[in-house]
Amino acid sequence: MSLDYNTACNAYENEDYTRAFELFFNLAKEGDISSQMNIANMLLHGLGVKKDEKKAYECYLQAAENEDSEAQYLYAWYCLKEAKEDEGIKYLILASEAGYEEAVYDLAGIYAHAMYGCECDLNRAVELYEQSVLFGKEEALSALLHSRVKRDGKLRAMSYMIKNSTRFFKARKA
Repeated sequence: MSLDYNTACNAYENEDYTRAFELFFNLAKEGDISSQMNIANMLLHGLGVKKDEKKAYECYLQAAENEDSEAQYLYAWYCLKEAKEDEGIKYLILASEAGYEEAVYDLAGIYAHAMYGCECDLNRAVELYEQSVLFGKEEALSALLHSRVKRDGKLRAMSYMIKNSTRFFKARKA
């Protein structure tokens, strides 16, 4: 980490948000992804600068394009909220593929319930819910079972869950 980044973080921690914003802004212009995220968060919440949701999400987009999975996730939900479904799904998929846990779980639900213009895809939903379970996301376990029941029927779904219960239990403990 650069001295300027540490200085910006110290200013932020000391609630000198105006100074922190200036420092993060300069670093963000140089392509520093963490600073791009900090600028976006500060714009979104009006810390050290006038609150500006539109500019905040432009900064999230910049960080998303620089492959920051959290930015991809946040920008995806902004797009979905703004009815830009194709772009939102695109960034949610990118965040999911990067292993951003919330994106994996949310995308599974979108496929399972045919939301935001996506077709119902229980195979993909099951795959993503299983990945979420293995990340340790407890609520994904019941969603996985429900999706397997819809796709495979109760008997096959229960058999699958029993066969994998040890693996799923270990994931919850991790």
